[in-house]
Amino acid sequence: MSREKGIKYGKEGRYFNAQGWAVAIAASITHEVDWAAYIGATFGPMTDSETVQYVIKHGCKLQEKDARYFFPELKDACYRH
Repeated sequence: MSREKGIKYGKEGRYFNAQGWAVAIAASITHEVDWAAYIGATFGPMTDSETVQYVIKHGCKLQEKDARYFFPELKDACYRH
């Protein structure tokens, strides 16, 4: 958890390794505000944590229906459009 301008941020990820590609579906969570999910991949020597962070910054944003499928624990949080 990190703090930026007084707001707490978190991240959650689903990580897969597919023939050398690190694939992640990642949620960027702004506590007490909203969240959004992204999908993407990296290639090469990156850790699962590095891949999740990369996907949050550079991945393709998921539609809300798909994001909620992968992160059902966030069912009560507002999705960021």
